[in-house]
Amino acid sequence: MAPRIDPQDSISCLMSQLAHAMQQEMTSTLAEMNLTLLQLAALGELDKDASLSTADLARLTSVTPQNMSLTVSKLADGGDLIRRPHATNARVIRLEITPKGRRVLRKGIARVVLIEGQAFAGLSARGKVGLRALLRECLGRVKNSHAKKFAIGHRNGRRKR
Repeated sequence: MAPRIDPQDSISCLMSQLAHAMQQEMTSTLAEMNLTLLQLAALGELDKDASLSTADLARLTSVTPQNMSLTVSKLADGGDLIRRPHATNARVIRLEITPKGRRVLRKGIARVVLIEGQAFAGLSARGKVGLRALLRECLGRVKNSHAKKFAIGHRNGRRKR
């Protein structure tokens, strides 16, 4: 007989609830700055790599190019980034974070870090490092499993979901 598991106590359900609650808190606090989580993510990626295009940002943040295009337009309209022609490819527009965008990024990250700090206040520094490692490992296995299923579906002439 299979063991009975309370769905509300499953790790997946608890992780989903935690992620949802944190996302709601982050969305709310960033809205006070007239910023979305996606805009914060885009600014963060641009701060790390100044050679990114809108398509690159879409891939990095797992959204459609159309959605990222709207996000980039809002950030550009707000003065948080500027668009520049690519040096060698006329079809590509380079995005550059502005000093204002860096200030917005720092303030937004500070707010998100506070929420994360509250959520994981009971963990030691070592516990947080361990949790990150476990989550990355689990995420890698799930992504690898999905990629294998996708590849098998295409090899057999159909796409499995």
